[in-house]
Amino acid sequence: MSVETHAHHEHPDVVGSRNRLGVILLLVADIAFALSMVFVYFYLRGQNVNNMWLPAATEEHAVVTPLSASPGWTVTAIVTFGLLAHFYGLKGARSKNQTQLKLGSLVAFVASVVAIVYQFNTIATAPFTFSDGAYVSCFYMFAILNFVHLALTVFISLGNWNRARLGIYVSDHWHVDIVRVWWVWMVVSSLLGAFALSNP
Repeated sequence: MSVETHAHHEHPDVVGSRNRLGVILLLVADIAFALSMVFVYFYLRGQNVNNMWLPAATEEHAVVTPLSASPGWTVTAIVTFGLLAHFYGLKGARSKNQTQLKLGSLVAFVASVVAIVYQFNTIATAPFTFSDGAYVSCFYMFAILNFVHLALTVFISLGNWNRARLGIYVSDHWHVDIVRVWWVWMVVSSLLGAFALSNP
C-alpha cells in the first residue's frame, strides 16, 4: 500500500503579494512610531520645561549646544543614492538585464554600509550623554532609530545583492520590488530625522 503525496506550490505572485502586505503592515507601525518621535521632538522643544531643552551651564556641566544637522543630511543623501542604485537594479530586473540588477544591488548595498558607518561615527562622537537635556535625548532617539533602520537596510541589501548574484531573480523579481518599498521608507525616515534636528 502506498501513500501518494502531492506538494502544493503557490504561484510566486501569490507569495509576493502576501509578503508585500506583511512589509506594508510592518512599515505602517514603524511610520507611526517615527511620526510620534517627530511630534515628541517639537512638543518638548516648544514646552522647554524648566529650560531643560538646552540646559544652561552649571558647575558640573558646560552649556548644551545643538549639533549641526549636516551629518543627518549627509546620511540622507547617502541613502538617497542607495535608493537610486536600487531603482537602477530593479529596472534591470524588470528588463531581464541581470548585469544591471547585480550592479545596482551591489552599489545599493555599499551605500547602506557607508551610511551606517557614518551614522555610527555621528553617535560615537556626540559631545554629550543621554542625561544632558531633552534635546540630547531626542537627538539620540533619532540617531539610534536611524542606525537601526540602516542596520536592517544593510542586511536586506546584502541579501538582495547575494540573491541577484546567484541568479535567483531570473524568473521573477517580486522580492526586489519589496526591497524597493523599504529603501523608500529608509530615505523618508532619515529625512524626517534630519529635518527635525535642523530645528533645534
